[in-house]
Amino acid sequence: MLTALLTLSLTAGPWGPMTEAERKQRVTQLSRADIESALRTTPSELLLQLSAQAIAALGPYEYVMVKQERIRGSLQAEQTIRTTIREEPNAIRLEYLKGPSAGRKLIYNSSVKKKEFRVREAGFLAIVGRLWIPLDSDLTRNDSNHTVAEAGIGSLVRRLQQDQKRAGDRIVVQHEGWTPTGHFCSVFVLPDGGKGFDNAKTRVCTDPIAGVPMKIEGFDPKGELIERYAFSDLKPVTLDETTFDPERGL
Repeated sequence: MLTALLTLSLTAGPWGPMTEAERKQRVTQLSRADIESALRTTPSELLLQLSAQAIAALGPYEYVMVKQERIRGSLQAEQTIRTTIREEPNAIRLEYLKGPSAGRKLIYNSSVKKKEFRVREAGFLAIVGRLWIPLDSDLTRNDSNHTVAEAGIGSLVRRLQQDQKRAGDRIVVQHEGWTPTGHFCSVFVLPDGGKGFDNAKTRVCTDPIAGVPMKIEGFDPKGELIERYAFSDLKPVTLDETTFDPERGL
């Protein structure tokens, strides 16, 4: 049943005859067994497209992210970040709540500057005030393997879609099943040990009601963690005039 709903929504316009609220209601009426059966049999590219459309339907959105990345071979400490996203035109606000960079705030707004973001550090470094930093600065690579402009669940889903498109039928999807929190996990195994891709394997755990991934983990060919992103408190938000303003918002 769910397979038919997903296929209909993805082939007959953004949501077919259903609104996002109607889609969620239909999913909540299905048993877990029905949902699992559908998730196991629906092509992964359709499920990724559904996630992209669910994210678009949110409009501007916010969530709390716990991220951990391996940088130059060293697994960094976890960081907890409140993240606010506007997909179009792209704008991102990050507020570091816990971890080595706690207190940092930054704003990237492509409508203001496409290749720079504004940051204000906490503690002693706050004395330097607000700074403009290039997206590809070496300073940012000490904190992440990705640029600020790549932040957001939508960006992660697009990366998965690009991997899917490039790998084609060489990608292998292994369905693992449910987590205790009610998310369904699948592992995308990239060809050639992930050569040419960010990861050799990527685990994606999706909330079937929200329709979006709530945890994404990437591994190297040896199974070592490269990156982990866990999301909570995902919700649409109403923006004010300072949310993505690099001058007044920090």
